[in-house]
This record gives sequence, structure tokens and C-alpha cells, in this order.
Amino acid sequence: MLKKKNIIFILIIFVVLFSVFYIKNKNNVKEESVVKESDENYDFKKYYGYLIIPKINMKLGFYYYDSLLNDVAKNIELIKIPVENSYLIAGHSGTGKIAFFNDLKDLIIGDDIYIRFQEKENHYVVSDIKRVIKSGKINISDEENKIYLTTCDQIIDGYQLIIEGNLT
Repeated sequence: MLKKKNIIFILIIFVVLFSVFYIKNKNNVKEESVVKESDENYDFKKYYGYLIIPKINMKLGFYYYDSLLNDVAKNIELIKIPVENSYLIAGHSGTGKIAFFNDLKDLIIGDDIYIRFQEKENHYVVSDIKRVIKSGKINISDEENKIYLTTCDQIIDGYQLIIEGNLT
């Protein structure tokens, strides 16, 4: 009789463990497919392109240079620079609903930055991080294949944070 109870007990434990494992894996697969599906959800009818920074879970759409919505007071702003595959994007940080660049302070050299357009994607790697006195202007290189992200520095008051990346 004792053997029969032990076998039933072992079977119950097996069924419970199998059920927990199955449900956990089923939920993980579901979550992964939702994430993957949302990553492919780019609205190029609305936005000219997207700024994507995986480390800080950033995916922000931006408008074309001459759009009225391409304004740092409304969104991130794509600033035209006459250099091949180079982009300057400005955004607010701090408080409020337009503080899109709050997490730029968490980037380090070597982090990935992507600019995605309807027909292509550029991959940049952070190569320099600068803090300069905030004057309303920043100096950038006229080199090709660069990206510059800029915002108010949240660490040093009165300074501008500039993240520079190189196209890979």
C-alpha cells in the first residue's frame, strides 16, 4: 500500500511541475512574440524615421526637416546638417511630457544607436560623450557617417550633453 501512495505522490508532483514549466514557457513565448511584433511596428506614413537606442529602451519617431512637428518643443528634432549619413537630433530632458531624452545620461562609449528609415537602417556606436557649457549652439564635425544626440545635461546644471556616434 505504501508503494502505491508513493507512486501517486510522485505522479502528482510530476504533473504539477510539468504544468508550471509548460505555463511559464508558454507565457515567455507569448511575450517574445509580442515584443517582436511591436518592434516591427514602424509608422513611416507618420514619421520620417526612428531613433532607436536598445540600452535605454528608446524608440522615438521623428519628422522630416521641414515639418511643423519637427520641433524640440513638440518632439525630438532632426536638425539638418549637410554631411552624408550624419544626423543631429536634439530633445528635451528633465520634467514634462516632452522630456524624451532623459535617459541619454545612461549611455556609455560602445552603446548602439540606430536610425531607421523606410528603406534603410543606419547603425552607429557611441564614440564620445561631451558636456559643454549650454549656449544654444554646439560644435560638430563635418565628417561623414556621424550621429549627434544633444540635450540639457541633467548631471551638471548649465551644461549641454552631446552623445556622438560613428556609423558601423
